[in-house]
Amino acid sequence: MPLPPDHNLRQFLLFAFALILPCFALWTLAAGAIAMPAVGLADMILHTAYPQIVDGVVFHGKDVVLMTQFGELNGRPVPPGQSEYRLAFAINPGILSYSLPFYATLYFATPGKRGVISFVSGVLVLYPLILVGILSVCMKELMINLGGQFMEQPGVFVPNGTVIALFYQLNVLIVPSVAPICLWAWQSRDTELIRGLLKLLPATEHTPADRFRD
Repeated sequence: MPLPPDHNLRQFLLFAFALILPCFALWTLAAGAIAMPAVGLADMILHTAYPQIVDGVVFHGKDVVLMTQFGELNGRPVPPGQSEYRLAFAINPGILSYSLPFYATLYFATPGKRGVISFVSGVLVLYPLILVGILSVCMKELMINLGGQFMEQPGVFVPNGTVIALFYQLNVLIVPSVAPICLWAWQSRDTELIRGLLKLLPATEHTPADRFRD
């Protein structure tokens, strides 16, 4: 497959390979700080929506923990008075926030003038998706580990189990990798790189009706 005449694709690939390690290294160092606002919002939302189930979503060292209103006895949820331990589930925001270094790699590897303001606006588009992803992970953990105690709360709306499962798969397996690509492609739609890539696509063949109209 021939490269675009100005070699923008080659330059993009070289820059991407050069930037991907530094971007992900910075993300690894700052992962906790990056996730902190989303974790705080998830804590407020879940505790407000399910006060009888969720005690909070908090940082425990470098980890994020979903604390419940239940105690733990042999791995099973029990009333708090029957156990000295609080039942909690570990949450890994990193499986969601890696969309940010991935997006940064694509953005800054693209040839041409790349403004910081445009990059920040892209981050602001992606960040709410991290919050939604954290909510989906938490709800999946509650559904699997608490079962009917979470799903059958009287007077409280809880989505169907199938909806929670699809919500989780969409926000954890698809969105973190696809959303940065879509956002980058849209922001870069007027660059020579994208124009060159579009020229590589096979031309659509005209049907007899199209030729007649021409």
